Amino acid sequence: MRRLTLSLSALLLCFAVAIATAEDKKPEPAKKLDGKELFKTNCKSCHDLKSPHGEYTPMSYISEQWERFFDEKLAETHKAVVDSTRGAQPLLKLITPEELKEMRKFCVDHAADSEHPMTCG
Repeated sequence: MRRLTLSLSALLLCFAVAIATAEDKKPEPAKKLDGKELFKTNCKSCHDLKSPHGEYTPMSYISEQWERFFDEKLAETHKAVVDSTRGAQPLLKLITPEELKEMRKFCVDHAADSEHPMTCG
């Protein structure tokens, strides 16, 4: 009988530890995507001042040009770009559709012809 009690106690203890550990591993709430920070992280390193690839900020184009770039040119012009800081993965595979949407919104909203032109400095 004592063995059964000890076995049940040990089983209950393991169960309690498993529950406590599972609660500690709750997924973190999703961060709000910030187009400006995403642009800095994914674009600015190759498109900064004096870059051989050209300096680009939202003010480099008017909003219509940014829309055309994201719709028609990004995939073609950046298909071979890899991010060496993230395991030499293709850049366009590292950026989620949601992140791309936020970067596009940032560029269009702060384009040269917008009410609030902005650089990424």
